[in-house]
Amino acid sequence: METRIGCAIKACNEFVKNLHRDELDRGCVASFNNTMVIRQSFTGDEMVIHRSLNRLIDIPDGGTRLYDSMVDIVRTFRRDGDRTRPWILVVVTDGDDNSSYMSLERAANEVSQLFTRESSNFLFVLGVGESVDSTRMQEMASKGNFIYIPVKYFSLLEYAFLTLAYQVSTSLSLSVSELSVGNISATWTEVQRNRELSRVAIDYALLIDVSGSMNVNTPPPPPKCFAGHDLEEERHGGDWWCDICGEDGETTISQNHCNICNFDACSSHCESGRKCTPKSYCRNSHPLIYMQYPKGAWLCNECKRSFYGRRLRCHQCAYQMCSECLETEELVTLMAGMSTYFRN
Repeated sequence: METRIGCAIKACNEFVKNLHRDELDRGCVASFNNTMVIRQSFTGDEMVIHRSLNRLIDIPDGGTRLYDSMVDIVRTFRRDGDRTRPWILVVVTDGDDNSSYMSLERAANEVSQLFTRESSNFLFVLGVGESVDSTRMQEMASKGNFIYIPVKYFSLLEYAFLTLAYQVSTSLSLSVSELSVGNISATWTEVQRNRELSRVAIDYALLIDVSGSMNVNTPPPPPKCFAGHDLEEERHGGDWWCDICGEDGETTISQNHCNICNFDACSSHCESGRKCTPKSYCRNSHPLIYMQYPKGAWLCNECKRSFYGRRLRCHQCAYQMCSECLETEELVTLMAGMSTYFRN
């Protein structure tokens, strides 16, 4: 299982690999716990930046001096940065400040005055995990004129870096107030292409939290229901069944439950970080779930026969399927696959 700092290093390396252009852009690596330390001053050598990032793996210890460290790295830009270029600063933290002398308000004001008031400069703070007070960080972002991005799991950190890298690589001519980071569909290939086409050289810095909590192992993200909500353990008051295969739960505890959708699934249908896989779909390609018919008989839309009890049903359409038709559908799919295998 990977540690939090390991996930952060991996995501930062991917960011540098796809954003940096050797001998054109310059990167800086810094870390913070009880103090802020420049691990690598601004350099155009990409491999040097990667080596500096990789050395962070064994450092995590101490507290979280976030506010003071953000001001310190901004002052590093003012001292060593090329003022003819856009400046990009990315901060990664897993907790709230507990070691700074500066207040949130004062640090935000310093950041605004020294860095983000310039329309060509970009500052992103990625708060990862549940220990970060996103309300306070959003307050600081508003006062400091920067963008705060909450990231639920460390395993999603690379996607967060991809999102901001894509926006930066397409928006270097814009001011920070015009930049928004949301759920976009992008790839690292697009980021690379945008950087190759751009003639704008940049100075960027990565400020990484290396407090003691960053040495904690990070579990994989939970699976998701069909609607994309995280699944979690739930103790039911009585019996329950799997909404995907219709099988009764072996105990009163469901390992994969969604409170929003009232959804349960056997672990065999679920994969970490992904939506569960349905047994079948309705004619409009919506996933079907097993439901108990409250009373009387119901009609299968496929074979037109009447049945009692549990059936596969689409929440969005007036469509339902019996288990016999599902078995026939699975057999047809299996035979088609075997036919393709033997032809090849």
